Amino acid sequence: MIPTPPDNPLAAQLLPLFARLDPAAGAELAALVEQLAAANQAGHVCLPLGARAARLPASPLLGRPGDYAPLILDRAGRLYFARHWHDEERLARRLAALAASPFDVDAACLAGVLARLFPAADPALPDRQKLAAALAVRQRLVVISGGPGTGKTTTVVRLLAALAELSPRPLAMAMAAPTGKAAARLTESVQGASAQLALDAAVRRQLPDSAQTLHRLLGLRPGLATPRHHAGHPLPLDVLVVDEASMIDLALMAKTLDALPPHARLILLGDRDQLASVDPGAVLGELCRTVSYRPDTLAWLARACGALPDGLATTPHALADSVVLLTHSHRFAADSGIGALARAVNAGDAAQALAVLDDAARPDVAWQPGDLAEGLWRARQDYFAAVAAGAAPSELQREFGRFMVLAAERRQVDACNRAVEARLEAAGRKSPERDNYPGRPLMITENDYGIGLFNGDIGFTVQRADGLRVAFPTADGGWRDIAPGRLPAHQTVFAMTVHKSQGSEFERVWLALPEAASANLNRALVYTAITRARRDFAVQGSAAVWSAALERAPERASGLAERLAEG
Repeated sequence: MIPTPPDNPLAAQLLPLFARLDPAAGAELAALVEQLAAANQAGHVCLPLGARAARLPASPLLGRPGDYAPLILDRAGRLYFARHWHDEERLARRLAALAASPFDVDAACLAGVLARLFPAADPALPDRQKLAAALAVRQRLVVISGGPGTGKTTTVVRLLAALAELSPRPLAMAMAAPTGKAAARLTESVQGASAQLALDAAVRRQLPDSAQTLHRLLGLRPGLATPRHHAGHPLPLDVLVVDEASMIDLALMAKTLDALPPHARLILLGDRDQLASVDPGAVLGELCRTVSYRPDTLAWLARACGALPDGLATTPHALADSVVLLTHSHRFAADSGIGALARAVNAGDAAQALAVLDDAARPDVAWQPGDLAEGLWRARQDYFAAVAAGAAPSELQREFGRFMVLAAERRQVDACNRAVEARLEAAGRKSPERDNYPGRPLMITENDYGIGLFNGDIGFTVQRADGLRVAFPTADGGWRDIAPGRLPAHQTVFAMTVHKSQGSEFERVWLALPEAASANLNRALVYTAITRARRDFAVQGSAAVWSAALERAPERASGLAERLAEG
């Protein structure tokens, strides 16, 4: 009989079911199920077994690819729950099919359009943004990865304009992101970038003016196994742009590809070096692992774009011609401490990263001494002054965006928020008996389609004549008030985890390190925290924990990259 583990909720649900399917299954298989469930909860898609795979006991619970069984063992010795294996196989097949079916585009005609949309100070120099746009016109799949300030939004607006200008008919375009916060930021960025372009009215009408969450786009709702849009009922689109793709897990990406009609283009934007999704998978990182181009595509790109970057690889790959890396940051100058620190962290160079932090000539990065809670309280005084003055939500939002404490662990965030609220109570600005008070910043933590609030949305509690309300920004630049009692699950955000900060930017950022290094503290988490800062970044914690984090590369067990490499 398979025992039920007391400390693994997923395994605790599965093992009694598996025991009914195979009463003879023993402790060895039960242990593997526990390990696989734990791996999934840590973000891994599968459990690599190595030599253990050859010694697995025979059981109807365990099958090979193509078998109908709850557990799948592939030929590389990776153990999957069947759902994840099918998601991965389906996603790899769909991505490869998109990448292998380019459009026939006249390079000379495209060259003229790109020259207008991407004017260059020196046409002899390579332009990776123009390269990305050219590929997006030719390919059905394009993945554009770049760090903050590399121009992903600018590129996508101009490439959408190129698509609209070259199309013989109006195109149906849509934009989406994994969270409401990311969708709102994408909307704002695209509207700002498109306003700066001189476009024909017919072209401008085709450009999407707002983004929505992927869940809303696909029609995914809690409790429903199948989204409204799927392979049998695809999205009515010609072009889909998805931002913050690093946050998208395997299952959601597979559903997105399922819902895409065969003729449509998919453009994925993100930063491959950021933290991967909370749920299993690191899809964007795996898609960007190999960047290569076919020789005939390079010749076509030279005619369409002019000069090309040096060293573009021609390694055979299922996603050849479909991945572009934007490498030049327009936000951080060459001597920027934030830029230098981000590069050192990505390289795993702890010594160089420490040298940058200790360099007095780089005032935008530093160590943050003293007590974290006290420093947070002092740094938020301008925000509290705006609250006391009865400032409008837009002013509260501006002040709030000037500073943020990011932490690696949830318990650190909770401690920071409790410390701030204790000081507010001591100052008479918050009642100990009430959760809500003027100035309380809130982050929504689950989607609520009825109210129109989504995971990651941030609102500000304000005093109105009829009581406290939480003001949330709207897509048109306005605000709407919602009674606190009507809100879905939410939390106070004077501080937030690095994971929750994805899709956000702040003027100043402090990263609070834990007292000791842990498994979830790695260079991707540190890089993500650094790149949330526009102006200043500081670290609070020990150099030993900082160095340990940089020495740990993020790892997610999966077979997606290997499937794609096999072509």
